[in-house]
Amino acid sequence: MHISRRKFLRQTAYAASAMASASTLAACGIFEKGPQETEAGEEDVKRPVTQDKRTLYIYGWATYINNQEVLEEFTKETGIKVVGDAYDSNEVMLAKLEASGGRSGYSVIYPSDYMVTQMRDLKLLAPLNKKLLPNIKNIAPNYLELPHDRGSIFSIPVSLGTTGIAYNVEAVKSVIGEEPMDWSYLWEHKEKLRITLVNDPREVIGMALHILGHSYNTKETEKIEQAFQKLKELMPAIANFTTDAWRDPLASGDLMMCMAFSGDAISLARQDPNIKYLLPNNGTSIWTDTMAIPRGASNIEGAHEWINYVMRPEVAAKISDANSFGTTNKLAKTMIPDDLKAIKALEPSEAITARSDRIAKLDPEVLQIYEGFWTRLTTGLG
Repeated sequence: MHISRRKFLRQTAYAASAMASASTLAACGIFEKGPQETEAGEEDVKRPVTQDKRTLYIYGWATYINNQEVLEEFTKETGIKVVGDAYDSNEVMLAKLEASGGRSGYSVIYPSDYMVTQMRDLKLLAPLNKKLLPNIKNIAPNYLELPHDRGSIFSIPVSLGTTGIAYNVEAVKSVIGEEPMDWSYLWEHKEKLRITLVNDPREVIGMALHILGHSYNTKETEKIEQAFQKLKELMPAIANFTTDAWRDPLASGDLMMCMAFSGDAISLARQDPNIKYLLPNNGTSIWTDTMAIPRGASNIEGAHEWINYVMRPEVAAKISDANSFGTTNKLAKTMIPDDLKAIKALEPSEAITARSDRIAKLDPEVLQIYEGFWTRLTTGLG
């Protein structure tokens, strides 16, 4: 089962309704199923608030514990059984933890960077005890000082991701000839292209803002409208707005090019040499996923053991191999498989990083502006 990498930056108010309609997904064999776990579409999973310290309940993206060897080795070393549930958006996770009042039953979560800021402000996270995390020395220092949580007080960044362009080499060469270099390619060849953009207003509108010389986090209505008008020019080339359903059409050549998250695109490229993933030369959005401990966690010691374990270089390398994301672990970079290391777009260069943005939390009234233009764009209301 593929679980969407993320459904990015929805306002918290929308998350409450999402929680009512989106049940927690079982991790499809990745985690050991707990006795109270339900299948997708059934009643929401409830985890015991009072727990045996030999069991650790984790709530995260399925891709982070999809290596049975990693799971079994942790249990073998510590005697702690891992039971986990997967979510398909940060907002579903946030809504569940808010509704629990700090008693969700989970002791480790995997929020993306902007969500750490939001959860910290809502007082939903417990500060980390660095004395229990000696392997933090393996994380590259620059990742421990990111704006969403300077000093890594509440979170440890584990994976580096980007948003870029996945494309079918043969299809692009046969129709256009030259391969893409940056986002402007979409507009230059819009009459010949058949593409998809991710189903995500902050990413799509942010990309258009970026190529217009504005920040992904622009708050000015006039600039956001400029991005909307820019995107309208692309509409004849856009087959769909989808975060996930582009893989098979791209591989077959029905689609030529797709805006995609790096892990999804690189995973496909590792399977199909005719697919490439491009980090646009003019910059893009860069993000990290983290490990954190929710307020009210019942197994604080076990949570720190898990986080410290995941920061081992060999473990981080296995996880990076499994999900095709870049790693923040400076020692793990030499341990990942050669085919993954050979993909230049796995991690952005310093030059591309300097031209890129990190999507940040915005106030509700600003998000409503983005959502308004997004609705007009995706429904064709103009």
